[in-house]
This record gives sequence, structure tokens and C-alpha cells, in this order.
Amino acid sequence: MGKIIFWIVVFFLVLLALRMFSAHQTKRERQEREKRERAAANEPMIRCGRCGVYLPKSNAVMTETGYGCGDANCANRR
Repeated sequence: MGKIIFWIVVFFLVLLALRMFSAHQTKRERQEREKRERAAANEPMIRCGRCGVYLPKSNAVMTETGYGCGDANCANRR
């Protein structure tokens, strides 16, 4: 009977450890995502020369008319 109780306690301790590890990972991922979002929010916006859509400078591509959004249907948005 003592062995059964021991293994039940070990099982629940392992479950608790896994849950704590998962919660820590989720918190870290959320903090990293928020950090990236804050960095993106501070990034300058560029207007596409063909369709007029504003996009972050890191997503813009250089085209013959200046910066562009790089979308195949870019000219059709007007």
C-alpha cells in the first residue's frame, strides 16, 4: 500500500513540474511577443508608391517608384 501512495505522489509531482515549466515558457513567449510588438510600433511607416498603403519600413521593398509593398496585386488596390 505504501508503494502505491509513493507512486501517486511522484506522479502528481511530475505533473506539477510540467505545468510550472509550461507556464514559465508561455510567460517568456508572451514577453518576447510584446517586446517585438513594441519594437514594431516604434518603426517608421512607409507609403507604397504604387497603391498608397502604409506599411512598416522593414516590410517595404525598393521598387522603381520608391518603396513598395511587394504584393503581386499592389497596383490593383487603387
